[in-house]
Amino acid sequence: MNEYLKLFEIINQYADQVLADKYKSIEIKQSATHLTLDVEPCVEEIKQSALRLKGLLQVCFKDVSHAEDVWNSKPRIAQASPVDVWEQIGELSGCDVRIRSLGKQCKYEAVVKVRKSWSEKATKLKNKWFLWDKTQQVFQRDSVGFFEKDNLHKELRNEVDSVGDRLSVSLEKELSQVFKELESIDIEKIEICIECFDLKSQSRFRERVQSIGSEIVSKFTEPLKYLPDAYMKTFKETLKAPVENLVHKSKLGISLRDFEESCKVIGTLMDNLISSIFEERMKLAIQAVEKVIMFYNKFLEKQVRYQQETLEQRAAEKDWIEYQRQQLRQVEQSIELVLNQ
Repeated sequence: MNEYLKLFEIINQYADQVLADKYKSIEIKQSATHLTLDVEPCVEEIKQSALRLKGLLQVCFKDVSHAEDVWNSKPRIAQASPVDVWEQIGELSGCDVRIRSLGKQCKYEAVVKVRKSWSEKATKLKNKWFLWDKTQQVFQRDSVGFFEKDNLHKELRNEVDSVGDRLSVSLEKELSQVFKELESIDIEKIEICIECFDLKSQSRFRERVQSIGSEIVSKFTEPLKYLPDAYMKTFKETLKAPVENLVHKSKLGISLRDFEESCKVIGTLMDNLISSIFEERMKLAIQAVEKVIMFYNKFLEKQVRYQQETLEQRAAEKDWIEYQRQQLRQVEQSIELVLNQ
């Protein structure tokens, strides 16, 4: 690039000589003038290219610096205690087993509690509005009339909201047991291994740990705020649909059969929602543990590989890094010469 710039300078010098020579013809002087003007954008283009190349060159310097950072990280990884890492893998494996077992148990407990609560409320409403006769063991009427259906609708909606609140409390209580197991994961031990890596890898690993941790905290502490993708609406809006369908099914009133069917649909929605939430949360928890175990396994793989490297290999890698840096500096010096002319 600097050579091209020098060639253009020579062209300009010869053009200037022509313009200064009084014995040269008008035509050749006009050609020299045009050439001088046309050479200027060529020179400017070289300088602009040099400026862009200078920016791109900084990326190359960063690549070499990163390679050196990785080279410096190898002894740290090679000298780390493998015993501590294996202990963490063992603890995480036990945590994985406990989480899977707790997930099944807690899901069962949440379903039973909410199902019982809803059954009691639905039965209470049915007995009240359709007049259960304890003596004859029958309902005295099979429908609620036009003037009463709004009140039944209001009470049913209130009961659904009440059970929704109960479900939220139950889910938080049951999921908290799984959450406690996840909290037992020793983040400080993970951080010790992360600090052995180069700066770029450290940043990437910490970002992943933070991202997983934030998602676990939010989804385990606020189970009904972050519903599975299958539920586009909020929990209460999901349960509201069968309640509204019931009141709009007939303008004349609400039949016992329709009422029972709506209660059944609401109960099924609750069961499905609890199951979906637990499945998603358990999947998240298990994946989090598996990712940490995978991190430790890859750490041990690197450690074994780095421990097998010879001093000659390390010296050759260091020489290669220094050679690339020197080559880039030479290019940089050439670019500076162009920019400073």
